[in-house]
Order: sequence, then structure tokens, then C-alpha cells
Amino acid sequence: MGSVNPEREARRRGRPTDPLRLFARDWTLVAHCRRPGCRHFRELTAGLLLKAYGPDATLAQVAERLRCSECGLHGARIEAKYIGRWGDGR
Repeated sequence: MGSVNPEREARRRGRPTDPLRLFARDWTLVAHCRRPGCRHFRELTAGLLLKAYGPDATLAQVAERLRCSECGLHGARIEAKYIGRWGDGR
């Protein structure tokens, strides 16, 4: 009883209205370029995002300010992946 199902939590989190503080532990954030021909992506560090934007900033606010280093397009799609308590991807 009382255990957390990571698969269910992954579906609940990662919405554009979610604040950054939810992803400080056990989650990794990946930004993907939205340009159709560009497949550039980058893993984001939640700690640095928290310092830059504050804990109440949402994923949408962060995503709209990102710029692709390959093609220069502003805006990105941020994907939240649950990596587990120990970081082994379970």
C-alpha cells in the first residue's frame, strides 16, 4: 500500500502546466527541437533550470525560451522521463 507506480506518474507529469520543482529528483528532462527536419535533442539538468527560472516556472515557460543550437528555432518540446530513485531507468 502507498507505493508509487512510476508508469502512472510519468503519464501524469510532463504536461506543459507542471512546475519544475516536480522534476528535481527521479526525473530527467529532454528537449527536442520542433523543426520537422531537425532531430536535435538535449538532456536538461533540472537543478540548473530551477536556478535559472525558479521552482514555480512551468515546462511550457521553459520550452518557449529554449533555442535549438543546430537550426536556431525558438521553442522546444520537453519530454519528462522517470529514471527511478537510483537512476537505473527502472
